[in-house]
Amino acid sequence: MGWNLFSSPNLQVDERTIKKIKRGDRKVILSLYNYVFDVLMSTAVRYKSNQEDQMTIVNNAFMKVIDKIDKFKVGTAFLSWTKRIVINEAIDDFRRSKKYKAIFDLNDDVSQEVVANDELDEHISSEVLLKMINQLPPATKVVFNLFAVDGLKNKEIAEELEITYETVKWHIKTARKEIRKQLSLKTA
Repeated sequence: MGWNLFSSPNLQVDERTIKKIKRGDRKVILSLYNYVFDVLMSTAVRYKSNQEDQMTIVNNAFMKVIDKIDKFKVGTAFLSWTKRIVINEAIDDFRRSKKYKAIFDLNDDVSQEVVANDELDEHISSEVLLKMINQLPPATKVVFNLFAVDGLKNKEIAEELEITYETVKWHIKTARKEIRKQLSLKTA
């Protein structure tokens, strides 16, 4: 996405690099931050609209990457591992929100309907879709991102966010309905 001006595309996350990070080698840690920043930020942007909140999630997730670096299995996809950490940080941040329970409790009272698994018929750019998703209510935005972008199943989302399965389905249906509405306004 172009946020990172000091990219480190050649960084190898191997045993030697991990040892340096664990020792607190600032130069290696800065290189690692530059290496993962785009992945962390592009994921945080999907969950938070406010740039300050996005940076908070990015920085908290990066601190977890550093703290848990010894759990990374060398030879596996490092950027995928960091992406999962930032997704978990976005979920944790959402759970910490004072409004969290109130937002979901309101939706538990709504009559639940089964969500059809149909996909959006329209072909739209990722930037347009991101703008549409950012206009969703916060709880719906988080659920829809976990479902549509990160590929979690409804049951996994319910467990991660500690909400009911029916509430997850309601948020997905609401998001799809709102996105379709926005698409119809664009084509009208």
